Amino acid sequence: MIALLYGIVIVLIASIVALALYAAFVARRVEAIVPPLGNFLEIGNARLHYVDRGSGPVVVLMHGLGGNLRNFHALIDRLVEGHRVIAVDRPGCGYSTMASGAQPNLFEQAAIVVAFMRALNLQRPLLVGHSLGGALALALALDHPDSIRALVLISPASHEVHDVPAAFKGLEIDSPLLRRAIAWTLAAPLGQLGHEATLRAVFAPERPTADFDTVGGGALGARPGNFIAASTDMVALPGALAVMTPHYPSLSLPLDVVFGRSDPICPVAVHGKPLADAVPGAELHLLPGGHMIPITQADAVARLIATAAAAGSARPETLENPALRTA
Repeated sequence: MIALLYGIVIVLIASIVALALYAAFVARRVEAIVPPLGNFLEIGNARLHYVDRGSGPVVVLMHGLGGNLRNFHALIDRLVEGHRVIAVDRPGCGYSTMASGAQPNLFEQAAIVVAFMRALNLQRPLLVGHSLGGALALALALDHPDSIRALVLISPASHEVHDVPAAFKGLEIDSPLLRRAIAWTLAAPLGQLGHEATLRAVFAPERPTADFDTVGGGALGARPGNFIAASTDMVALPGALAVMTPHYPSLSLPLDVVFGRSDPICPVAVHGKPLADAVPGAELHLLPGGHMIPITQADAVARLIATAAAAGSARPETLENPALRTA
């Protein structure tokens, strides 16, 4: 009996080691296929990866859950003529890392992005956020309103919900210890098995683009660190949105809210219309398609961003709201 138990323990340990080695192998292979595109900048405890292209009115792009700056490749290509376009990997995502290894919450990420913009000497740029990047843009606008000129939010997560879309169920891990264990064992093989189905769900009702894993950066989500960051962000999101929602009517920045009519991830009826109704002067724009309209409807989305960048309307000075920063 003891020998049997000893054998089971040996097999379990060997399996865990094999899975961890496989996770590391997948990470190295993905990084070889999808390398960094731009520069790195140290901001406090964060090391941010970003691209900075073109000249003209400044547009800063922030991606969504589990994504990276490559998700904006179609918009960057369209906006770079006539704009200075800066896309950044959010902390813990893509090639941006935290020295502490701890994923910052939404308000801490907003402070990091503000420090990043100041380090680049950006004077109140237009801020564009997609999905969870839209939630981050809202946190930044509420907590640091004088650092940006206007917002364009694409399919943003703006209101508290607790029904996790099926595509993200695997990220619903409350325990940090369990999250890390799964990231280094089961996440890589299970993620690869379900990868195509996840892409179809995220792009629905449209088709995933053939080059999303490489040009769009989708393959980077398979790395353990990116899995940990995505799970941490998703679990913390409802609480952050609950803090933010009552303050939306105080926003005085120009705001354009852009949604795909058939978005199954962030439905417009749950997020888009309530947000546009809550913010004075906000405009809601509905396009054909689903959640990934920065890629599938890039021409229309780029035109809306360019229009907002050209508007350049001045606004009264607004005091910061320190209550949100410490939430």
